[in-house]
Amino acid sequence: MGNTLSSPFQAGNAVNAANAGSQMLIDTSSPKGLASNLQSAGMSFGQLVASTGQAVADTQMRLNTTGAAMASALATTQVEVIAAQESIYDDDGHLHEARTFTRKLPLVNFIDPVFYEWTAVRLQGEFYASGFSGSANVTATTQTETKQPGSGAFGFIFGANKVDTQTNTSTVTVGATTTQERSFGHVRASALLQPKRDIGVPPPRQVVRGPSLNVVAGEIKDVMDGEVLQARTMAVLIELRRADGSAIAGKAIAIDTDGAPWSYTDDTAMLTDAQGRLALTLRRDFLAALAGAAPDTAPKDLILSARLGLVSNSSSLSF
Repeated sequence: MGNTLSSPFQAGNAVNAANAGSQMLIDTSSPKGLASNLQSAGMSFGQLVASTGQAVADTQMRLNTTGAAMASALATTQVEVIAAQESIYDDDGHLHEARTFTRKLPLVNFIDPVFYEWTAVRLQGEFYASGFSGSANVTATTQTETKQPGSGAFGFIFGANKVDTQTNTSTVTVGATTTQERSFGHVRASALLQPKRDIGVPPPRQVVRGPSLNVVAGEIKDVMDGEVLQARTMAVLIELRRADGSAIAGKAIAIDTDGAPWSYTDDTAMLTDAQGRLALTLRRDFLAALAGAAPDTAPKDLILSARLGLVSNSSSLSF
């Protein structure tokens, strides 16, 4: 039983009113329907958790079965892929021929079978329920008494008047019962299904057949003016050879240096000789710093690049 509210109630203002009153009862205890709603919500959430767990387990089993079947299919499927690409250059460094070599390999060599897994499954439930039950009974009783003088013979003889009395009683009862219930809930579910990354088809191996350029560092010399170091030179030899190692003569090589000027060692020999060689000289000049300070003669690094058509080579030198 809940709280009870009582209040007097006057039924009219007649002079002869009697025994008039009323009482209102309000029951704020939890109604049976509210408890049933809460119990039903708890059971429903429990069933949701159980069904979600069973669904995750069943799905994971099917995902594993599918992954195993995919791995078997990839292992038994043979595909023809490009194993290597060969580029053949002529003596001038121009592309002469390109050939492609293929072979059959299992598809699993290039593509990993994808296995999915449930990495996270979360359920969150929030339920709210409220209720109110109230009842009101109002009873009003009214009694009215009326007296009137009479004119009977007895009274006339003895000198007394006759009095007639009439009593009227009326009772009114009004009752009302009110029940209000409200319940609602929120359920949040999140799941994360992630696949493994596949490797993909790797690019084919590149094979180049053609001339080769080699840069050979030679002797380093200091150029002196008495006791003063004015410059430093370095001899460089460029070699041009075929794939079989034989020399290529009579070819002009494009030279580029970063950090030091260069020149032909022999101004009359600007093409490769019979041995496929081209001689160069690199030079660094040392200038006196301001205020008579000594110049920086420490070794410096530079890049020398040699190119013939599409064939090139870059080497790091220090002097």
